[in-house]
Amino acid sequence: MDSQHIIEQYQKAIIQIAANGGTGTGFYVKEFDLIVTNAHVVADNAEVTIADKALSRVWYTDRKHDLAFLQAPAGVALPEIRLGQYEQMKDGDAVVAIGHPYGLNYTATQGVISKVDRIREGLKFIQIDAAINPGNSGGPLVNMSGEIIGVNSFIIRGGDNLGFALPVNYL
Repeated sequence: MDSQHIIEQYQKAIIQIAANGGTGTGFYVKEFDLIVTNAHVVADNAEVTIADKALSRVWYTDRKHDLAFLQAPAGVALPEIRLGQYEQMKDGDAVVAIGHPYGLNYTATQGVISKVDRIREGLKFIQIDAAINPGNSGGPLVNMSGEIIGVNSFIIRGGDNLGFALPVNYL
């Protein structure tokens, strides 16, 4: 699958999230009827605003893995997206990072996996060179088969495209 097809497939499943502390990104997983994002995106809020209009309840946060699960909006048809197999990824594989950086509505960048298993604070992360910025947090990292393999989580400030995604197997 090429990056254009991935972008078209994911555009309606990527959700902008606004909380008191700023904005971030989430993605809908139909299998669990939840929106996945980073815990630091929702902070300590019991509810957040999604898609600039609806309130969504924060069901669960996991600070260790920096994950949060939100209530999906009722009555809104969101497309189904597939979770991939992180274990099959290799250094050098092409990926697409999707999100809402700096509040800009829907941005996708392409890059490669620089290191599949970068260990930080006892957890594995996928190091990528696809540009991610504040606001991309919680968005999906997608392989070229159109499957989510990670949750974009953080960058190293001052680094040149040093981004990190939590592998999907932690979900």
